[in-house]
Amino acid sequence: MNYKDKITASYGDFNAPEFNGTLPLKLFRTAMKFSEICAPGFTKRKMESLLFQPRRKNNDPRDRFLVSASVSGDFAIKSGVSCKYYLWGGERPDVLLAHGWESKASHFRTLIELLTRRGLCVAAFDAVAHGQSGGDEADMLDFKECITHMVGLYDSINCVIGYSFGGIAAVNAVKAGLPIKRLGLISSPSSFYGVFEKVSAQLRLTRTMQAHLSSVVLDRYQLQGENWDFYSAYRGAEAMSIPLVALHDTNDTYVNKIESELLVEVWPGAKLILTSGLGHRGIIRSTSALEQLCDALLTS
Repeated sequence: MNYKDKITASYGDFNAPEFNGTLPLKLFRTAMKFSEICAPGFTKRKMESLLFQPRRKNNDPRDRFLVSASVSGDFAIKSGVSCKYYLWGGERPDVLLAHGWESKASHFRTLIELLTRRGLCVAAFDAVAHGQSGGDEADMLDFKECITHMVGLYDSINCVIGYSFGGIAAVNAVKAGLPIKRLGLISSPSSFYGVFEKVSAQLRLTRTMQAHLSSVVLDRYQLQGENWDFYSAYRGAEAMSIPLVALHDTNDTYVNKIESELLVEVWPGAKLILTSGLGHRGIIRSTSALEQLCDALLTS
């Protein structure tokens, strides 16, 4: 059994709150199935757009934390989209934080406060189509470009910490030659195919729709054939030399801990820290869990 199959098997029937969904999600599934029967062409086009369109949360009280930044600015990616970034604790960042899908820089408040108390300057950005940044669509390569741009903008950055979707983007940036010395991952997927598979499970896609959207994803990332593993974190990990520390919760049913376990298994010298009872979202707000990550990543 290969890595992709092991990860797929670990999720079983995806019987967890994240996949069972809230009432709006259940209603959306029903409407989508009805629409797929009545208007298959329209439904396919609509699903194509939704696949790369993150939801934004307006009037998020956590955004008030952004006013505490010592520096804020903008940068443009190759497509011309303008993205926001922020610094805390100075003007020469040591650490860069990469948020997850439908997350943003302000969600890192707990980690930022921990790092700045250690005397570090911290940078974070809102990825394309997230937070205060421009754009309506995003993919993993956009996240990767944001990470690469920030490290190019500030050559003082020697450590990147990626959460969830930002984690797999950070790994791919490192594999492409990102010049950093340490890499931290929090609740990060390691299987690129698994990201799509879990979205399919959440939306309860029919086999026809899943096959169609699979083709759309492969075209978007310019992948040949069925080579989903090209962007998987564990692919080529045995050749990596920078220290990696992964933090994952055993109760994370959205990104199962096996994803970090398999990555650490093949990444030379990597360390895995497991927590319990926090889940996928609670871990990023847990002071004790994040302190363990900081201790292992920054003092080793």
